[in-house]
Amino acid sequence: MTRRLFSFATLLFALMFLNSACLFLTDNKKAGLPYLREMFIVAVVLAALALLLLWKRAHQSRAALWAVCFGLMLPLLSAFLANAKFGQPLLYGLLEERRSFLYLLFFPALYLMIKARPTQEELERFFLMSGLACVMVGYLYYFGVIPENSDVAFTVDEKDYGLNPLRPNRFSVGAAYVSVCAYMLMYRLRRDYSLASVALLLLFASYLWLVLQTRNTMLVWMLGGLWIFRSRWGVLLKSGVAVMVIVTVAYFIVPAFFADQYERFHALLGEATSEGGVRSTTSDIVLREVQDNYWVGMGALSLQWQNGFARLYSAYFYLSDVGLLGVLYRFGFLTPVIVLFYYLGYWRIMRQCRRKGDLLSAFQLDFVLNALNFFLSTSIMYGGDLAGLAIAAFVYFARAEAVRNDTLRPPVLPDGHSRQPLLPHR
Repeated sequence: MTRRLFSFATLLFALMFLNSACLFLTDNKKAGLPYLREMFIVAVVLAALALLLLWKRAHQSRAALWAVCFGLMLPLLSAFLANAKFGQPLLYGLLEERRSFLYLLFFPALYLMIKARPTQEELERFFLMSGLACVMVGYLYYFGVIPENSDVAFTVDEKDYGLNPLRPNRFSVGAAYVSVCAYMLMYRLRRDYSLASVALLLLFASYLWLVLQTRNTMLVWMLGGLWIFRSRWGVLLKSGVAVMVIVTVAYFIVPAFFADQYERFHALLGEATSEGGVRSTTSDIVLREVQDNYWVGMGALSLQWQNGFARLYSAYFYLSDVGLLGVLYRFGFLTPVIVLFYYLGYWRIMRQCRRKGDLLSAFQLDFVLNALNFFLSTSIMYGGDLAGLAIAAFVYFARAEAVRNDTLRPPVLPDGHSRQPLLPHR
């Protein structure tokens, strides 16, 4: 029992579960355990450094260079630039960019995959269980079963959540995992239609609407669904009919709930189509400041050091709000090189894995949708948790496929005749 509890497969699942961030203090600073994310990041960094020093296979993939670049070099560069421009101590700069260190998850994830030797189906099951855990925890916060952190207060609460009557109960719990799980279920439905998959997909969709409440993600899911079912309109029609039946039954049970959601939809639509806003102001400031600094990056300031950017601009200035412009503010003229290295490197690593199951296909689709939305996407600076895990999976299964092909290839004798190897009895 103890041996199975601490097996490599169990450790791999534990790593994926913790990486889902369902237990961490989330971006809205109301749900989660304080400092658990920071402890997890420290553990990931230490494990990655140990593997880089002691594990030879850590250096045998070009993906390792990609992970080190975005998981170590970029946060260090941002911290140095903020120190040079504003005098912010390096420790605070690294604290502000701490989420970028999760790119280094590539190393412990790849190590555990090689040791555990999971199939793609097993990895899909691990990921789906982690995504469902995010949904469960998010709904428990949403319905008030788990109380919010009343002893933790941040300025971002007042800006994004406390003063927004349209989204008063918003909890960003496991958003990245939930999106990938939704794509994975769509691919599963395209391959093998089942009501269980439809019900799970509907659960994730309800979680997106009620708990995550992110308009951009809703649009991206729609685009992803259209792409996945582009040649299987029959499956899309059957799934739509099943969803309509479920929603209709629910409407007759709780009609007031659907009336409230319809009114909120119109309010959110009006907010999304209105001009101006915080993002527009932040974008103008970024472009002006970078130009005044001769296109040299200025890093990122931490709220824990002299109130961060609020001291310079306003309490509503956040680089995470403006996607690629946040990278431009940090790194200036280096931004085009960083963007090309990120997207081309990621794409090259993915393409090395030919046989992709539902999870790997979902990882690939998530990357493509982020690439199409690259100007607003925050994946370069804040997507290391998912990218590190995805890259490890692509490298592992590409290598496993190459080894399998070498094993099945018949040996060639010196006289040019080939001989079939003895296959194991099944």
